[in-house]
Amino acid sequence: MHIETDLDPIHAQRLFDIQQRLQKPLSDVLATLIDLWQEQFIDPLVDDAQPSALYAALEDIGFIGCLDADESLAADYKQQLDFSPKCGSSR
Repeated sequence: MHIETDLDPIHAQRLFDIQQRLQKPLSDVLATLIDLWQEQFIDPLVDDAQPSALYAALEDIGFIGCLDADESLAADYKQQLDFSPKCGSSR
């Protein structure tokens, strides 16, 4: 792919500095930056096989869940919650 762009002076200098540090052609530097961005921001959102650190921490402490309800829930929870059978395993 051929890319032609104009960068502002600050980003042009940053890109030049990265290229100098890596001692690679600009095309390799851009490919590396794209791969790093993909790993940092895209892959964590797509990878459902690994639970997030937050999910794992909540699971470790035995967190079951939460819901938004009015303050009378403790007194009349049977009228407010749906106890019908759901999909999934029951414990």
